[in-house]
Amino acid sequence: MSALSTPARLMLRPFRGYAELAGIEEREGRRALLGALRFLFVLGAFVSITATGRLAPTELLSAMLSFAYAPVVHVIAVGLAARVFAPRLRPVRVFALYAEGYGPWFLFFLLIAGGSLFAPSPARLLGAAGGWLLVGTVLWSIVLTFACFRSGLALSRGRAAAATALHYFILSGLILGYYVAAGQLLPILQR
Repeated sequence: MSALSTPARLMLRPFRGYAELAGIEEREGRRALLGALRFLFVLGAFVSITATGRLAPTELLSAMLSFAYAPVVHVIAVGLAARVFAPRLRPVRVFALYAEGYGPWFLFFLLIAGGSLFAPSPARLLGAAGGWLLVGTVLWSIVLTFACFRSGLALSRGRAAAATALHYFILSGLILGYYVAAGQLLPILQR
């Protein structure tokens, strides 16, 4: 699988794609780093395009640095889940496989940015469809994470489901903890 087509292939055939990807001998550290950088680049491009209406290098790099915590949080969550359910596997291998499953988020960012730029009334379009797109993206990501644990890491169905649940529990806790620690969540909830 080529590096650029892997997220799309995994979105279409997650279990088969992860089984194929697991069989490829490649430098995992390189694949993990490229997966994280690809995610940060797409996220940075999304922020740049939706904020300025163009791909501005300053906003791109600023957003990539601002959201650099996202892959770190993913490394921690998937690493801890794999440590519990697949302790024999190296964490870099686990994240290298996991990072190839960002395709739903890439599509989400593309659709939201496209709606922001090209819709006659972006607020109305995104207000009506944004929530559904987010729910679909999260559900699709859960399927890909399960496929990563099941086919990519060769866990049984039950262990893959438990690892997926633990991963999302840890991920949610880390994200909520970050926003609570930053003082951004509690003021919203107290309204």
